[in-house]
Amino acid sequence: MKSPVNIQYTSTPASEDIDFLTQKINQETPECGKAHPFLFFMRDKKNQIIAGCNGSVIFGSIYTDQLWVHPDHRKRGLGHKLMEAVHDYGRRSGCSMATVTTMSFQCTKVFYEKLGYVSDSERTGYTRGSSCIFLKRSL
Repeated sequence: MKSPVNIQYTSTPASEDIDFLTQKINQETPECGKAHPFLFFMRDKKNQIIAGCNGSVIFGSIYTDQLWVHPDHRKRGLGHKLMEAVHDYGRRSGCSMATVTTMSFQCTKVFYEKLGYVSDSERTGYTRGSSCIFLKRSL
């Protein structure tokens, strides 16, 4: 008889555990390239993070998962600069496409459209009648 398998949950995954999963996926699909995470930060003179974004380079695409700018620093072009850095990094990593998702209540679709993104899908059914918008652009 097989021993039971335990499923573990954490809301704060260790980077080593995420890296383990990425390495295993990369090992199984070497002909398609490799996936790996990225992270960009902007800091003020006090070395505090005022803006940042993260995501993954994955099989020819760079996906931005999260983009945040401190409210006191918005409307100053920081998000635009971060996304330029993402696009440049994606090109250097051999990506031909950039992708993002945003929630309808975040009101950031126009921001991404100004950067050349186009919506290619929208999924409804989220909290308070909101939707998730999927956008992409060529690099």
